[in-house]
Amino acid sequence: MARESLRPPSLRHDALWMMGGQLGAALLQAAYFVLIGRALGSAQYGAFVGVVALVSVGSQFSGLGMEMLLLREVSREPRQFAVSWGRALEVTVAGATVLLLLAVTLGHVIFARALWPLLPYVALADGLFGRLLQVASRALQATRQMRWAAVLPVGMSAARAGVAAVFFRLVETGRVTATAGGWVAMYWTASAAAALLALAVLTARLGWPRFGRVRGRDLSEGLSFAVSSSSISAYNDLDKTLLVGAGQMQAAGIYGAAYRVVDAATMPIYSLFTAATPRFFRAGAGGNAAGSVAEMEALMRSMLRRALPATVLVSALLFLVAPVLPVALGPSFAGAVEALRWLCLLPVLRLLHYTWGTAVTASTSQWRRTAAQAAAAGLNLGLCAWLIPVWSWRGAAWASLATDAALAAMSFAIWRHWAGRRRQLSVVSGQSPVVSGQFSVVGGPSCCSSPE
Repeated sequence: MARESLRPPSLRHDALWMMGGQLGAALLQAAYFVLIGRALGSAQYGAFVGVVALVSVGSQFSGLGMEMLLLREVSREPRQFAVSWGRALEVTVAGATVLLLLAVTLGHVIFARALWPLLPYVALADGLFGRLLQVASRALQATRQMRWAAVLPVGMSAARAGVAAVFFRLVETGRVTATAGGWVAMYWTASAAAALLALAVLTARLGWPRFGRVRGRDLSEGLSFAVSSSSISAYNDLDKTLLVGAGQMQAAGIYGAAYRVVDAATMPIYSLFTAATPRFFRAGAGGNAAGSVAEMEALMRSMLRRALPATVLVSALLFLVAPVLPVALGPSFAGAVEALRWLCLLPVLRLLHYTWGTAVTASTSQWRRTAAQAAAAGLNLGLCAWLIPVWSWRGAAWASLATDAALAAMSFAIWRHWAGRRRQLSVVSGQSPVVSGQFSVVGGPSCCSSPE
């Protein structure tokens, strides 16, 4: 691995790269979204979204959380890169094979026969190639090469937007039927090309992986991240799967379109936390109990101070611009206006549970955050099963809002409990709550300053 001669970049520098990459990806995804929405219409788009949602929940297990384990280990000790990358590749390829079989099996139970051919294409695109690209991006993030970590997802978005443009043109000229099946047959090729390019970039910049025995301890730790990610995907995505499974493909289409806009609006928040995650891990690794809590609280205050006003503004804008959706996607998406207005508060709720949840992940056992996310997934599944048969997508919207609010409350409670225990420990051991010295564990000035 090449040695870095410059001091670590600031959080602002890292976040700007990640936000720039996310902005580029968002623009390309917007183009892809519009092209596919107009080509397929709300019903076929809903069918595609429902299948993608099912695979998304399982795809979090295809890598068993190895990309997050890589991020944590390499952030703390860069010399672990080759071993961590090799382990992530081995587990991801093996896991994707299992996922393919499970997705096909479950899809045959949940979906109508007409949707079965979509399953293997989407499983390959998202469960294998999408996860490989994420591993590459996490590795570059861990070594603070934020420019490349940001560029790789843009490559995936560009590939999919390009293939979507080709598909749209083929549908317009009558060469291809406007069905979800026709689209996924092209969709997976874009994911494959982007993932292989990402692996080539990673190898050129950081070197080859080192393959070896995967330890049971690594699988256990990685599983906590995988369960966490799968829980996130479950409470974000399974509502679309349930709508499609109930035969409500048009409802899934308009709800999925609105949810896609909310996800795009949340990207800057996600970028900020992606850039800050190594810093959270270093803060959580502090040996001084009170000092570690003080560092983490200073970092959280800084994140909320920067992001909360902008996030509230984003939610207001989502409410105001909702009527643009049927103009962009076509008249079959008219119902997405109301759906987006129902969901416009999600960015604020996500900011809150990202902040407290990331602090929990970095400071204590990941299983604590995972337990909260699994509880949120269970709550969402129960609410959707109860509300969707009666209220269709409106029931799904209510379930989403209630779930994110509950997760924010649980994450805050877990953090407060852990921080209180750490402070009690510092009193018993006589540790000072002030971190002394020129540099704090987050790699910047003292704990009371901005984490830039």
